[in-house]
Amino acid sequence: MKQENLKALFDPKSIAIVGASPDNQKIGGRPLSYLQRYGYEGVIYPINPKYDEINGLTCYPNIQSVTGEIDLAIIAVPSSVVISTFKRCAEKKVRSVIIFSAGFAEVDEEGKKQQDEIALIAKQNNVSVLGPNCLGMFNVGKGVYGTFSTIIEDEKPLKSNIGFVSQSGAFGSHVFTLARQQNIGFSYFVATGNECDVDVADCIQFLAEDPGTDVIACYIEGTKDGNSLIEALRLARKNKKPVIALKVGKTDVGMKAALSHTGALVGSDDVFDTVFKQNGVYRAETIEEFLDVTYAASKLPFPNGNRTAVFTVSGGIGIMIADQLSANGLTLPGTPEPLKEKLRSILPIAGVQNPIDTTAQISYMPSLLEEFMETVLASGKYDSAIVFLGFAGLKLDSLDDRISTLVKMKNQFKDIPQLPVTINSVKSRQLFSDAELYVSDDPSRAVTVLKALSYFASLPEEEKEEVYLTKEDVFGSASVLTEYGCKKILKQYGIPITNEKLARTAEEAVQYANEIGYPIVLKGMSPQILHKTDKGLVFLNITESEDVIEKFLRLKSIIEQTDGAEFEGVLVQEMLKRDSVEIVVGSKKDPIFGQIVLVGLGGIYIEVLKDVSMRKAPVSVSEAEKMVHELRASAILQSYRGKPPYDVEELSKLISRFSHFIVSQEEKLLEVDLNPVMVFAKGQGIKVADGLMTFEKRVIYS
Repeated sequence: MKQENLKALFDPKSIAIVGASPDNQKIGGRPLSYLQRYGYEGVIYPINPKYDEINGLTCYPNIQSVTGEIDLAIIAVPSSVVISTFKRCAEKKVRSVIIFSAGFAEVDEEGKKQQDEIALIAKQNNVSVLGPNCLGMFNVGKGVYGTFSTIIEDEKPLKSNIGFVSQSGAFGSHVFTLARQQNIGFSYFVATGNECDVDVADCIQFLAEDPGTDVIACYIEGTKDGNSLIEALRLARKNKKPVIALKVGKTDVGMKAALSHTGALVGSDDVFDTVFKQNGVYRAETIEEFLDVTYAASKLPFPNGNRTAVFTVSGGIGIMIADQLSANGLTLPGTPEPLKEKLRSILPIAGVQNPIDTTAQISYMPSLLEEFMETVLASGKYDSAIVFLGFAGLKLDSLDDRISTLVKMKNQFKDIPQLPVTINSVKSRQLFSDAELYVSDDPSRAVTVLKALSYFASLPEEEKEEVYLTKEDVFGSASVLTEYGCKKILKQYGIPITNEKLARTAEEAVQYANEIGYPIVLKGMSPQILHKTDKGLVFLNITESEDVIEKFLRLKSIIEQTDGAEFEGVLVQEMLKRDSVEIVVGSKKDPIFGQIVLVGLGGIYIEVLKDVSMRKAPVSVSEAEKMVHELRASAILQSYRGKPPYDVEELSKLISRFSHFIVSQEEKLLEVDLNPVMVFAKGQGIKVADGLMTFEKRVIYS
């Protein structure tokens, strides 16, 4: 039913405007004016007891007076009467509602209560609600303009294959205006406001299934339902619709501003970044990049590789582009010698080494650009092209020749994205737009766009990771577990731990030490003492039985002399002496997205350099291996200076298995820290040497 109601919201066959006005400068007058001016073909019902007729349409005193069915009701009334108005819409069986009115959760606690009541009524009556405190939406293809924004007051929006959803109306209006200046249109524009019901995830999901939308652009401040957002992003990826996101709230100040703006829960920005990367979302850092990449993704194919050919009228610009391509992970292969000879035969004075300098002769030889591009791109040695044309966009007398060439090359090499760059006037930009060509004003921005297109092209097929572990509660009623209890549970899940046994007497400790083999480690276990080393409860490298007895008694004495501490026993553990690298594998339960698995190199790498890689759990073994290789210090795990590589394969298996464990126990686990995980030489495996678990309302310690 949710999807059906979203269809009624975004593609309604009938619209009621509650608070309609004949004055097209008023909030209730603008949507009526837009619908009539811009070709809406459905039925419009103005609702206002002050009028019998508005703009040639019968005006109804209330929504109950309308005899026909209503897909969408637009509420444009003061906040004080919004709830009563909405109740009447629900009684009328209206399928979807847009609430323009402000004064709800974004204002104060009382406003939040009223907004919660709207949400409850919506749920009880199966009504989809956009807002409150929202700018509304429009569907360009169907002429649906459920908005009071002035951004479309002067001219009808341009239509394209880009769906745009924004959690901020003002931001959305700003981007829309900039896009219009660049002749960029949209299929849908949605401003979600306070999101008491329909949120950004719902909109992405709708756009992911809309046949008229190929690219999804979204401005995000936060989300209340991380799983719904992930599902929507996965659907877009499955349907091969690139998603470009501008997510704000990176800093503490930014996060607080986002909370006050929309009332959304804002999670850790690192977690959002992780979720975006894991689900193939390109994250833009600026409005300029946001628009550039969105526009390019709607116009250009994705490259089949990272080999770029650069055609330029300026040698200096060519060098700059080459530097920037390299810095962004793209390559600039040299021109093969046979191609050089062909290019020299066309223009002897040309710079034929990639970047290829056509020189200023391009202005006097109309066919030069075409001959150069065709020769180079037909070689099969390049996957993309940047074409720097200087200020050709300001020379309208010769621009037709350039555009004609670019159109021909686009049609001839359909799989190669070609990015022309030139300074433009309003007229020249229109000419590029009319020719269905992408164009940029700045070579550096073109490089950024190419990096983004390459990112989308390199996305692997999504691995569907099923959670295969039992949801059985393995913790029971215990409120605190020592390291021994902790690792005992991990062992049940196939996670390798150190060879160890819990001794309750000195005699048992000696027996276990002999069974395990010297040297051994002794650790005092008490549920009330969380940090063993702080209390002197760890002894390393014990090599004989007399020492075992002495250290056992000392550990027991320390615990018994600690107020409130209970002696559980002494953990007799193998001493790991083999060459190894210490790794931290852990998790945190994000309040929005749930269990996040992370890996980092131990010691200063994780504490000082913050060198970690994260994913939303669970992850496959192959994804876990990618996490390891993402670490800046991952080279330490590789072979170097004659040393063999370490067992990354077994580490990856551990990370994957651990990620399934934390998901299976998601409701109770708050945080887990396996530290250190000892990674031995390749083929020798790994072992968890210590660990810490924290429950939602209790602590499990190692």
